[in-house]
Amino acid sequence: MSNFTKKAIMDSFVELAQSIPMDKITIKQVCDNCKINRNTFYYYYQDLYSLKEEIIYVKAEKLFVNLDFSSPGSWKSNLRIVGAYARKNEIFIRNLFNSMGRDAFGDYIVDIVSKMAYQNIENLYETKIVPTGKKVSEKEKKRLAYFFSKLFAETTVEWLRGKSSDDPVDTLEHGIEMLDGVVELMLTNVAK
Repeated sequence: MSNFTKKAIMDSFVELAQSIPMDKITIKQVCDNCKINRNTFYYYYQDLYSLKEEIIYVKAEKLFVNLDFSSPGSWKSNLRIVGAYARKNEIFIRNLFNSMGRDAFGDYIVDIVSKMAYQNIENLYETKIVPTGKKVSEKEKKRLAYFFSKLFAETTVEWLRGKSSDDPVDTLEHGIEMLDGVVELMLTNVAK
């Protein structure tokens, strides 16, 4: 029953966020929308901020479950999936961004994307660098994942701020063209 209630609370918030700015949504509205009382809400969440944080990570986890990390080129299909998700959920994402602010939202993006980037870098390392007998330190792999996650986060934030009118999928397609082969080259450059 508890997973059902948590999901109902999250779904209620997301539904309200389609038509109301997130910073204007109240706990009362969330509770009324999913037909629970305030005590039930507080049993699961400390406040609306903790609810938003969990929504971000739950949605990201569901999205990343569908991602493929099995081949060196999988990062391309992964970025395409993320771009399609952004296009489909643009209102919610913009609302979340406006509610959280640039820095907090960017930090969440970096945290989420760096995990995906690291998995792709690790796969590329295993398939392209290890057979050469060279090694790349864990620190360098994490540094590279962080670099790409910051690039992705900043591009996303600029799109959300209206600095880029490009469609997120088109932007990612262009990024895929520009970055193709770059990660392998960077790994090769730091391999010893």
